Amino acid sequence: MTRTCAFRRGCAAAGAALAAGLSAAYAGDMLITNAVVVSPERDKPSRPVSVYISEGRIAEIARRPSRKARAAATVIDAAGKYLAPGLIDGHVHLDGVPGMLPRHEEAYAEIAAAARGQIPRSYLFYGFTTVIDLNSTPARIAEWNAQTTRPHAYFCGGAPIVDGYPTSYAPKPLRYQLMPYFLFDPERAGDFPEGYDPTGHSPEAVVARMSEDGAICVKTFYEDGFGDDASLPVPSIETVRALVAAAHARGMKVLLHANAQEAQAFGLAAGVDAMAHGLWTWADGAATALTDDVAALLDAIAARGTGWQPTIQVLYGERDLFDPAYLASAALKDALPQSLIDWYGTEDGRWFRTRLAASPYVAGFIDDGRWAEIDAAPIARVEAALGRLAARGGRLLFGSDTPSAPTYANPPGLNGRVELQRWIEAGVDPARTFRAATIGNAEFFGLDGEIGTVEEGKQADLLVLEKNPLEDPSAYDAIDMIIVDGEAFPRAALSARAGRK
Repeated sequence: MTRTCAFRRGCAAAGAALAAGLSAAYAGDMLITNAVVVSPERDKPSRPVSVYISEGRIAEIARRPSRKARAAATVIDAAGKYLAPGLIDGHVHLDGVPGMLPRHEEAYAEIAAAARGQIPRSYLFYGFTTVIDLNSTPARIAEWNAQTTRPHAYFCGGAPIVDGYPTSYAPKPLRYQLMPYFLFDPERAGDFPEGYDPTGHSPEAVVARMSEDGAICVKTFYEDGFGDDASLPVPSIETVRALVAAAHARGMKVLLHANAQEAQAFGLAAGVDAMAHGLWTWADGAATALTDDVAALLDAIAARGTGWQPTIQVLYGERDLFDPAYLASAALKDALPQSLIDWYGTEDGRWFRTRLAASPYVAGFIDDGRWAEIDAAPIARVEAALGRLAARGGRLLFGSDTPSAPTYANPPGLNGRVELQRWIEAGVDPARTFRAATIGNAEFFGLDGEIGTVEEGKQADLLVLEKNPLEDPSAYDAIDMIIVDGEAFPRAALSARAGRK
């Protein structure tokens, strides 16, 4: 790609900034010439056009740029390249360093600081210009968005019932502070914590507070436990129906954490808008080919238009923890600082791997040297379910669940890139995958007026690629430049490698 600075701005300063890896090389008014636009609202790629960006927005798309566009401070020749909307990861968690607990961040402060500085850049490196944190607070999101180089972040308020998943991982009363939007469920009134007013935790009150705090969606949970432990409380259907009604009254969608057949049937009956996981736990625990009842449930989800996030890579990520070559992978070096990768190889850094290895399910595979078969059955189930939904025209939403747990095997940005590939492997075609990760997510989360397509008036969050993502999924490995709010970053400058001495 030829990059030309306009005469009235010197190229030397921009080049020096890029070489230092400190900032974008190009900001301000920008004209991208000879670009082939691929955007989900178009029937086919455009002829080569010029795209003029001003004040962070797409101001003009034309075969012949206007005089104002031709006077842009920066002109980028994209001949032979494709211009696409930035990707949207609709399921992330931005509140820490993957694989580190607070005590680790305190003990290894320098490593943690390097990781926190790189994580936003890694999402951009892999093409994600917008991320949706499905369980956050306004303070966390404000801190994220205050960073200079990062994707735009939005959030859902997490609404668990008292002492249900995921609050169960934190001790009382800390859990109520960490997840302040917890719900009062009349069926479990006796378990409500002292010192809190139940009326302030009704579905209506919780949703009102989320909305005032700037949340764009609501996430609730149906999870009775993992493995042999199924003792966690789950919400009543009346409570979740009231939550859905309160959210819809404020124009907010409700997503349900649900990866089991029982949970997704519950979500369908409660009227939630999306399932925040794929379906990998079935009533028939021995089956991996679709059973009649699972097929019927998936068909009902498709017919209702309920959104569905497969999050397949979550399962592969559990397996990756035990892959002896994982920490040496080349892709990981783009996503994470080397100091953090090295720490993951230490005893402290392997703490989550050690905990998972102690579970009877995982231990059975490791003891037999079959780590590569971990989660093989759940993976087969979720891939079969995704294939069924895709064939029935289901509403597929892209989300990676990065990270799904305090694991190092769901790295920022890279986890989403691999999730895109998992969709392709499961039989979803490239065009549909592209749509799900752009306008599909934008429409679901109510952001389609701003992002999701390459159209005049929209936010200039764009990717310049060497291949067409509508046809070739390897296009996501051939990103040349990432543009956020009209600020252009050469991809290499965003890699964790760029910050290494």
